[in-house]
Amino acid sequence: MSQVIRFFRCILPVVALSVAPLANISAQARPGSIMFTQINVPGSASTELDNINNQGEIVGYFVDQSGKQHGVIDQNGVFTQVDFPGATGTKTVGINDLGDLVGVFTDSSGTQHGLFREFGKFTQLDFPGATATQALGINDELQIVGSFTDAAGNGHGYFDEAGSFLQVDFPGAASTDSNGVNALGFFVGDFFDASGVEHGYFAIR
Repeated sequence: MSQVIRFFRCILPVVALSVAPLANISAQARPGSIMFTQINVPGSASTELDNINNQGEIVGYFVDQSGKQHGVIDQNGVFTQVDFPGATGTKTVGINDLGDLVGVFTDSSGTQHGLFREFGKFTQLDFPGATATQALGINDELQIVGSFTDAAGNGHGYFDEAGSFLQVDFPGAASTDSNGVNALGFFVGDFFDASGVEHGYFAIR
């Protein structure tokens, strides 16, 4: 399918929560300072926002009053709840300019899996042999980065292109995460060295 068709499509909502009234969004600004806007999913116990695309669509997750996690998309004050089918908890953390989503969900056994949503359709993502997988970043070419835990309990990053997974380990690191990827396939993340100190990294595939 052409990029033109993909660009002009609409995100298919899962559950439309509400249009946030102005009273629920407060802005504070001083001359020469950063302008902040508080955003809360209506009725939530807590809200976290993790990413924004060039269309201004914001993605994150919220915790409801019962303590369950749900993904959410904020499109100009209209909140859409996102839940992976059958999941006990869902977190959406990445969005591209086409409105495709990535994130994490937990199944009924407590295992974490990555998620990818395109045209409203969900796909489960699991690094081969992993005990837990997270999908954390996506670009318009549908290249996905994230992290996984192996059978020995070690953490690694990964780069996924069309279902082909490449393990990512910073040289000498005790563990590695891959968190974001741009249109050129350059990606960034963090790693912990042998002494337990965290560092960032930039990588070119």
